[in-house]
Amino acid sequence: TENKNISAPIPDSKEPNNIWYNNIDSSLPSCIAEREIVVDSICLKILTPYNVTPELHLGQIDTTDSRILFAAWAADIRRDNGKIVGAFVLDGEPLSWGLSKRGYCAIFDDEITFGVADNSPLFEQATEQGGDFFRQYASVDNGIMVTNNPENRSFRRALCALNGEVCIIVSTDRVLMNDFSNILVKLGVDNAIFLVGGTEDGWYRKDDGTICRLGKKYEKDNPNISYLVFRAQ
Repeated sequence: TENKNISAPIPDSKEPNNIWYNNIDSSLPSCIAEREIVVDSICLKILTPYNVTPELHLGQIDTTDSRILFAAWAADIRRDNGKIVGAFVLDGEPLSWGLSKRGYCAIFDDEITFGVADNSPLFEQATEQGGDFFRQYASVDNGIMVTNNPENRSFRRALCALNGEVCIIVSTDRVLMNDFSNILVKLGVDNAIFLVGGTEDGWYRKDDGTICRLGKKYEKDNPNISYLVFRAQ
């Protein structure tokens, strides 16, 4: 099936110079399209959500909710106190502040945008307009790899803009952070921010309703755990 997408510059009421994404394809149901690819000997999975609603979710997530088609950790949490790392807004309520990571993601009116900026007015706009916002490590900025310091090899996940669509690209091999970002650039990704990877909680729902896990189920009761969710419309 030919993939179609509605993606246009955002209106004046939102931050200029950004593109907001909402993958629409009338020939498809609400779904997560998946394909596998190998780049530089690293196995990748590209997950593309169609006809879905993006949102942030805080706390434990209900895997029995069949309308949730994708969920993965969004913001990092501090190991010492379990609190959210970086600026975070949920449904217009600011819950955390600070610039610890330059990557950002914002959700307004069922559309999502992400990129790299030290200061983004989208944080304030999220509080004013009931939107969502969180910070993460930057990966690709306008087609250019962003260098990060962590040197461990791990399973990586990134929220990406590829061929005019929003998608999540995950590595099913352990890879260095910078090598993963370089692979995304080779794939043609325009912008990308990391999601929490490794073996941390994440999953998507296949067409038959079964869950395919990207990491182990999170069993602890931490109210500050946040998920990026794509929900069936």
